[in-house]
Amino acid sequence: MIIRRYLVKETLKTQSAILFILLLIFFSQKLIRILSSAIEGNIPHDLIIPLLVLGVSNMADLILPLSLFLGVLVTFGRLYSDSEMVAMQACGVKKNLSYQVVFLLCIMTCLLTSINSIWFGPWSSLKQDQLVENAKINPSLAGLLAGQFQQTPDGNSVIYIGNVDKNNLDSIFIAQVNPKNQQRPSIIIANKGKTGIDEEGNQIINLEEANRYEGTAQQKDFRISNFHNYLAVIKPKEIVSNENDDEEKLDVQQLGVIELYHTNTAKAKAELYWRLTLIVSVPLMAFLVIPLSVSNPRQGRLAQILPALLLYLIYFLLASSIKANAGKGRLDPALWFYIINLSYFIIAIILNCWDNLFMRKLRLKYIVS
Repeated sequence: MIIRRYLVKETLKTQSAILFILLLIFFSQKLIRILSSAIEGNIPHDLIIPLLVLGVSNMADLILPLSLFLGVLVTFGRLYSDSEMVAMQACGVKKNLSYQVVFLLCIMTCLLTSINSIWFGPWSSLKQDQLVENAKINPSLAGLLAGQFQQTPDGNSVIYIGNVDKNNLDSIFIAQVNPKNQQRPSIIIANKGKTGIDEEGNQIINLEEANRYEGTAQQKDFRISNFHNYLAVIKPKEIVSNENDDEEKLDVQQLGVIELYHTNTAKAKAELYWRLTLIVSVPLMAFLVIPLSVSNPRQGRLAQILPALLLYLIYFLLASSIKANAGKGRLDPALWFYIINLSYFIIAIILNCWDNLFMRKLRLKYIVS
């Protein structure tokens, strides 16, 4: 049907535009935080793009339901304001067509939300932690910052490099302040150096014309060594996962839905019902917004946008509050999950049936009486 395709096209176009704008806003905020960490030296610069891509899952949790909600609200509100919807109904187009269009878009959005909540979200959260933890344990030599003193993750050495040009280093200063195996503190100074990776995947640093000063001022026993080439090999360390982590250290965002269901902790139950809320909110909010998008051409567009946004905001504020309190064991997330969603479902039914013949007769009966 031409009208059905027209409504789907207009709503999907508006939803895509809103989704792009919201993603751009959250993406910019995420980019600022990651760039700040990279400038401070907490993460190497080669992890900026991977962390940004993996962070899309956290943004999509709330953006996907909101994009459909605003897409239906804006598109249908414009059609009513321009009297297009009135003209369609006058030509014999039934109101059920609006529900068919919204139902089709709900299926698409629900599918994306389910994939993000069930699979991509936990996987991306786990991958982000692994990348950051691996960067802390095995810092990339190519990611060293020029003109800054940087401490190694173990706290045993301090590194300063005057200039970094890809794999070429200039003016290198390495101070081993807390050496291991009862070795004496030492300082290594070199004019030039190069970084690379050997065949086994180990990081190597090759310093040219290096001088090593070993000793302490208290002992007055110094050893000075000159090297034409000083080669150091850094073997990567593996991240060892401890299966006996405490409950407080358990990151429930990295668990799948089945694992959350079988994990008997307050945080796991709160996370499980939060993900279910994200999925259920897509058809629930779309069903709720259909009658709220109806507007009179003489009324302003804010007449239907403000109540709709207020209901949407209350819904997710309640859901977020329940998740926070349920994670601390203060309330049962299952009980409040059904209370909130059933309450909003009843409100949606009342709003959708408000202008039908039965409700008009009922209102007229009580008004006259």
